[in-house]
Amino acid sequence: MYWAWFDALFMGAFFIAGNAGHLPEMAAVLTFFVGALVYASVFLAEEKARKVLEGKTALGVIGALGVAGSILFIVSGVTFSWPLLLAGGTFSGLFMGFLGLCWGGVYCKQGTKSTIQYLAGGFAMAIVLDVPLLFMIPIASSLSFAIMPIASSVLFVLADSSLKGYASPVSAKPEGEKPATFISRYLGVSASILAALCLIMAGFGYLQHLVSFSLAEINGGVIIQAIRGVVAVGSFAFLSAMPARSSVLYRVGLLAIIAGFAVMAFLFGTDLFWIAGAIIISGYTVFDILKWAVFSSIANGQSKDSLKTIAVMRIADAVFYIVGALVAILLGASPEGTAFSAQESTVVGYLMVIAVVLLLSSEDIWGLFMWRKAVSAGGQHIDLASCSEKWGLTQRESDILVYLVAGRTKPWIAENLVISENTVGTHVRHIYQKAGVHGRQELLDCLLNSQSPESREE
Repeated sequence: MYWAWFDALFMGAFFIAGNAGHLPEMAAVLTFFVGALVYASVFLAEEKARKVLEGKTALGVIGALGVAGSILFIVSGVTFSWPLLLAGGTFSGLFMGFLGLCWGGVYCKQGTKSTIQYLAGGFAMAIVLDVPLLFMIPIASSLSFAIMPIASSVLFVLADSSLKGYASPVSAKPEGEKPATFISRYLGVSASILAALCLIMAGFGYLQHLVSFSLAEINGGVIIQAIRGVVAVGSFAFLSAMPARSSVLYRVGLLAIIAGFAVMAFLFGTDLFWIAGAIIISGYTVFDILKWAVFSSIANGQSKDSLKTIAVMRIADAVFYIVGALVAILLGASPEGTAFSAQESTVVGYLMVIAVVLLLSSEDIWGLFMWRKAVSAGGQHIDLASCSEKWGLTQRESDILVYLVAGRTKPWIAENLVISENTVGTHVRHIYQKAGVHGRQELLDCLLNSQSPESREE
């Protein structure tokens, strides 16, 4: 329900008048701005924010505000009233912010596993909800989307309590620590990952201005949404069937974003502009899953305060989407093309290349998925996930096992996971005890023996 409502916001489904102008895009910008303030409240008034996230009545009110905001969008689109639009953006932003944090707790509860199960599944289900509503008459469709906020709130409140909520902070925020140091060491978010997220979301804002909120009609607009739906469903199916190959899907998604912007420069002002939009939207659909998978893993395994880690991601999302959208508006970007359209899209494409390089060159991001893959040692493939399950290792112990097999030292592991060296030593001892060995070499021998043909036959 939450993501279907999100889709409606970007499709301009609340604005049924054919000449709404910039109102639909301003609705999205206002919603994201208020959402960013909600995410910031986690840092400025954490206790109050947590009370809202944990209160059933409060979440019911937030859902109702989301409905009210959606209806105000519908009315503002008919009356062209900016005050109503502002009120709608405020109410919708409160819903987007608080329910986004609520569902974020579900997504990061078990790291990448819960992300694939609930987030990728949520994207796929959103398409299932979107399709029939888009074939209804405009007013019926917009009103149907408008009630989704309260439905999302009710679903969250009724969900199993074991699936919800954020763990309490492991330790208090260090006093006097610089923000950059706090984000990297306390929240576990590296500068390269955060910078890449900001650049890609700025590109997303620019793209949405051209594809979803353009004042010029785009041929193939419906096809773009259909392709996005196919990618969402296909990604969920792929990740569910082959989670160990997730990095393949993510790399393809990132390359699709770059390829789409490269093609876009040649398609401005043509009937084929939708092709570039479809390629980029497909890439962004995959990137959305990657983004949540990365930050969910960080929140679940490295962060000392999972709620603030997710809040940092959402702040970057919102702020840089707004930056990209406003830049596109100020430049007068249009699918019909302007004197500098090709140059603009090329610059955005270069920024996406920089973002992807930052991601793919970061040990942090692929290290988050290493525990799910087989590694090679002594000419043999070792399925660490199976060994971890067989020995009953915890998630943290599974993470450290990967680094041990890779030959990393305890100080390196401690720095990378943002924990003390003594804590690493404790986890290593537990791994040895559960595996029935006394040292790293015995552990490697045990892993190799467990993958031998004789062992598999047994």
